[in-house]
Amino acid sequence: MLSRLVRAVLLAEAFAVATFALGWWTVPVIAGIYSLVSTNPKRAGTAGVCALAGWATLLLLDFAKGPVGAMATRLGGVMSLPPFVLLVLTLVFPALLAWSAAKAMPSLRGSARKASSS
Repeated sequence: MLSRLVRAVLLAEAFAVATFALGWWTVPVIAGIYSLVSTNPKRAGTAGVCALAGWATLLLLDFAKGPVGAMATRLGGVMSLPPFVLLVLTLVFPALLAWSAAKAMPSLRGSARKASSS
């Protein structure tokens, strides 16, 4: 059986790879699937943290390849925000998407079961 840390790293990288390959909309899809197969009682929080970590990996890769700081400074100037805020929002976005999808999935699954048995 895989340890919790290994599972968390694999989930974080699943978020990163799927986002890189297909886009941001894969975050709630992966979180929903994780929520259905996981027995972890804190699966919504785990999904949120792992999505944040996966996107942090992507952000670090972008920092290594290009002028992310300069882009954040320019975009922050347009939006009248400090560049740091944009970087934080970049990480909070997938965390909230994953958390909300993982939190909602068990309820949606229960609703579907009730509707099919009626």
